[in-house]
Amino acid sequence: MSSPDYLKPFMELNRALGYGVDQGSVMNLIARRIVETLGIKGCLIKTKSSPAGSLELAAGYGLSELFLFARPETLARSICFQLPDQVRSFPTAQDFEEVAEQEAMMIEGIRAAAVAPVEARQETMGLVALFADAPREFHKDELDFAITLVTTGFLSVFLQWDLEKAVERERRYFKDFHEISSAIHSTLTVNKVLELVVSRLTESLEAKGSSIRLLDPKTQELYLAQSHGLSQEFLQKGTVNSERSINENMSGKVVIVEDVYTDPRLQYRPAVIQEGIRKILSVPLTVRKKVIGVLRIYSGERPSFTDQEIQFAQLIAQHCALAMDNAKLYQRMKYEYQQLLIDFGYEGSNEPIRS
Repeated sequence: MSSPDYLKPFMELNRALGYGVDQGSVMNLIARRIVETLGIKGCLIKTKSSPAGSLELAAGYGLSELFLFARPETLARSICFQLPDQVRSFPTAQDFEEVAEQEAMMIEGIRAAAVAPVEARQETMGLVALFADAPREFHKDELDFAITLVTTGFLSVFLQWDLEKAVERERRYFKDFHEISSAIHSTLTVNKVLELVVSRLTESLEAKGSSIRLLDPKTQELYLAQSHGLSQEFLQKGTVNSERSINENMSGKVVIVEDVYTDPRLQYRPAVIQEGIRKILSVPLTVRKKVIGVLRIYSGERPSFTDQEIQFAQLIAQHCALAMDNAKLYQRMKYEYQQLLIDFGYEGSNEPIRS
């Protein structure tokens, strides 16, 4: 009996991925090639729907729909609905006695089985189950082949998800940036612009909340101008001093607080921790090289802020500062114009305008 050709399925899978085959077809191809290469009855592949979610069917081959979609009453003893800690083998039908799917497997004509966890990105993301219609042992090389092929499929699916998420994120960033820019150019009501900035930034970066604080040059205090997603208790925690609260912002630097528990730059660490904040992205608001305030994005547990997220926040901060500068300029021009009218003794007129 010749040895199975383990290389051929990988070559076929790579071709399918190169052609951009959809995720479902990729996983179905994997299940089919495992069955054909190992000469077994069927294969079942399941993956987690989310980090803490239940297992969902990713692909199956050689098995009836009745078996694929059957759900045992006792999930605790299930080999198809629970992620295994290690490879589990059932060489004969007698070994099914403690398995929740025993009856369904016997009806399906299964007489031997093996189930193995599949890891991707250093996390158990699913399982692959192999089924035979006669008693048999599943050898290590067979299990390694099936696990590696499924892992390759999982990684390709995750990469596709990452790509789709990146594209969607880019679209969201552009949409939010366009909306904020349009607001800046269409209104001189600064409060509306600031409200839009903090709400959109919080949503776009999937953060806990955001705030904009403006600098009082006389007291060096940062007073709250606008916020979103933060509790009143946190916002009213006390006077925020620019020299004690992430003071590097005042020199025009973007500051990232990776861990609020250990970073010494926080003025009100207990209040920050109690609010559920774990990371902070703090961006200075600058007008003509002068810092007029700070834009801060507060997040819970999450990976580090990416360069793309930081650049997006900086871009929004620049436009936010521009909006405030435009409004300030408008108010100054309005005041000077009114003073000019007063100087010329103009007090207004009730006369209708004549053409």
